[in-house]
Amino acid sequence: MYGTTFLSGLAFAFTGITPQTDHVAYPLLALLTGAVGVALALRVADSTRLSYLVSLGIGVWLLSSTSVWLGAQSVTGWVTSSAFIAMAVILGRLLVGISADTVPKPTLPYSLIIQQKSR
Repeated sequence: MYGTTFLSGLAFAFTGITPQTDHVAYPLLALLTGAVGVALALRVADSTRLSYLVSLGIGVWLLSSTSVWLGAQSVTGWVTSSAFIAMAVILGRLLVGISADTVPKPTLPYSLIIQQKSR
């Protein structure tokens, strides 16, 4: 998520899209690129379990605390960013769809299941 957000931030800066000039487009684009980053992370991990989504969101939120340590963001701004991170995680999960869901494998081969059912 951070990689795509960082690269998109560079692209936004080069094209002149900033929070000061584009009050609506910038947050929407940032949310979209964050969601794409989450979707990519879910594809790489091949998991959409709730525990993975929660740990991804908490990890990103804690990693973003470095902006408070560097003085780039206030503590209240960091805490309120949890809503943005939660939205990005949910939207990223929706972008993945159901194809990454794991289907449980049967304990018996299908041929044995069919043989047992036909008896």
